[in-house]
Amino acid sequence: MNLRQLEVFQAVMQTGNMSAAARLICITPSAVSKTIGHTELQLGYKLFVRAKGTLAPTPEARVLFEESTVIHRKLDELKRMAINLRQVDGGQVRLAALPSISHEFLPLVLEKHLTRYPLVNVEVRTLHQDQMVEALLTRRVDFALGFYTHPHPLLTNTVLMSGLLHLVVKADLWERAVRARRQNPMTFLTSMPLVRLVGEDPMCQSIDALARHLGHSATTGLQVHTSRLALELVRRGMGWTVVDFLTARNLDASLRAVPLHDFASISLQMYVATSTPPSQDALRMVGMLPGLLHQMMENSPPPRRE
Repeated sequence: MNLRQLEVFQAVMQTGNMSAAARLICITPSAVSKTIGHTELQLGYKLFVRAKGTLAPTPEARVLFEESTVIHRKLDELKRMAINLRQVDGGQVRLAALPSISHEFLPLVLEKHLTRYPLVNVEVRTLHQDQMVEALLTRRVDFALGFYTHPHPLLTNTVLMSGLLHLVVKADLWERAVRARRQNPMTFLTSMPLVRLVGEDPMCQSIDALARHLGHSATTGLQVHTSRLALELVRRGMGWTVVDFLTARNLDASLRAVPLHDFASISLQMYVATSTPPSQDALRMVGMLPGLLHQMMENSPPPRRE
């Protein structure tokens, strides 16, 4: 099967009839019919059984579909990569970051970058950790920012900064915990709901580890998709959560961030596709990151420590 036959075959398998397949790939129904007929003639067996205006795939077609879907997906990635490699006049930087990094750190980065490189276009995508691989490998983004080392073998990790995790709870609840259990106020939280992150976010493991340390069941409580929503629930007195060192520096007075000195530090990492390094425009932005991170940490008041 050549690439055109593969495209037509995939379209028919996905839609179930010639007309819908033709609309999907922008050709005529007769062209779809001729391509399928020619493919069947070449292969020496039927791919579809035609009955009452519908097409039922044969067992052979189902096997081919399963195997060819992988090829078809790679072709789509190749098309996207070819488009994404196009250079924009004046330069372009495309980056992705976790929601917490997008909210807490990227505004400073974008402000300084715009001042220094006003003619460079910048595109920011807010993605979760498991969405970054495809974006990097298809060059939808030049680099991505996240916490912890990314395990994918085709990505290169670079540590930008490390810092402590912080437990976050409503300020008045923490003051009550300190009064009730001055020696170890965190044990007061075992009676409060845990607000944890759902999905593949690496922060889940940190939150669950602290929960286990406190004797709290990590399978109970609220589960949300972003740290920002978790903090809003904590602000309403609905439980406690764990955040990174950037987020801990930007909390309002209604919340208390408690440094977790007994737990391993969290690293802010930059991810790039090993086979396709960032453009020069992207590298110039990357070069600004360490200095801006230290500036942000020095200028922000540290979380109060009991």
